[in-house]
Amino acid sequence: MQFRDAGLLPAGDSGNTFFQTWQEEAGEPSRQITMRNVIGVIPGTNPAFSKQSIVVGAHYDHLGFGWPDVRGENKGKLHPGADDNSSGVAVLIELAKALGPALKPERAIVFAAFTAEEAGKRGSAHYIAVKKKYPADKCVAMVNLDTVGRLYGKKLLILGGSSAPEWEHIFRGAGYLTGVDVDMVSEELDSSDQRSFTAKGIPAVQIFSGPNADYHRPSDTADKIDSDGLVKVATVAREVVEYLSSRSEPLTRRGPADDKQMSSRSERNVSLGTVPDFSYSGKGVRLSGVVSGSPAEAAGLREGDIITKMNSTAITTLRDLSEILKSLNPGSRVVIIFLRGGREMNTETKLIPK
Repeated sequence: MQFRDAGLLPAGDSGNTFFQTWQEEAGEPSRQITMRNVIGVIPGTNPAFSKQSIVVGAHYDHLGFGWPDVRGENKGKLHPGADDNSSGVAVLIELAKALGPALKPERAIVFAAFTAEEAGKRGSAHYIAVKKKYPADKCVAMVNLDTVGRLYGKKLLILGGSSAPEWEHIFRGAGYLTGVDVDMVSEELDSSDQRSFTAKGIPAVQIFSGPNADYHRPSDTADKIDSDGLVKVATVAREVVEYLSSRSEPLTRRGPADDKQMSSRSERNVSLGTVPDFSYSGKGVRLSGVVSGSPAEAAGLREGDIITKMNSTAITTLRDLSEILKSLNPGSRVVIIFLRGGREMNTETKLIPK
């Protein structure tokens, strides 16, 4: 096992296992499914920080042959998930190998490979609910590695930085020390396992190399991974984790996130085919590209366009666009107002099933 070979100690359900195991109802017809997180730890050395932890996480699940979140035409096809999220697990393992043999952190560093992120962040939610040796109220921070495999010279994006005011300074320092260009994304996004932590008031971020048109598609393959970029991601993550493990004070907690909206939100069942530019901080949603064969491509949208309105609803953030799409059905026709080169334009297209 990779965690054992890296020198981590077991931190699962008992003192001699890396597995955190439980049962959940799932599927149609409903049946009991065994779920497993894989948890290892570098114990802390400072008695004053007893039970305190830094969690470094990545999810190892993906969509397999088509469950639960795939486009209709791709059901039954293998989804390799090389970027989402084999890339994150690869960096998690390499960090464990780099830090496990030598580092003597003041706080414990917990390495967590979560299951069922794609099915509602169930693995990370279970970890938060049951972990006793390193409880949630003693968790100083969480760093989530999800979809980090396609940096290719772009800025490394940090999602969830508003969960603690210190994050911006921490990542600015890590970027300076490593020479990696880092950009904090201000918008709150229900993006990955860090949300299980922020929902409990724990400062948590996702390290992210950016969106691409292969997301949740069979075309998310290993040949498209930027190996040099993975080294940069790992270098930044190592700087951050080592700093947090010995920082004299915990990060500032801003209170639990509003999880009511997260739990009640409907799932989107339509596809527009836009690839957002997460580094954009202005009003509207700027595109970094569109998916081939998508309604967005048919409408003539392209990289650099900024969507400002859909039908009669103004779009100021990516969340606005997501919420509108959740209210629509396959076959719905939408009028899109967008800016191109500062000029307002409009187009129309028909949404397809997700």
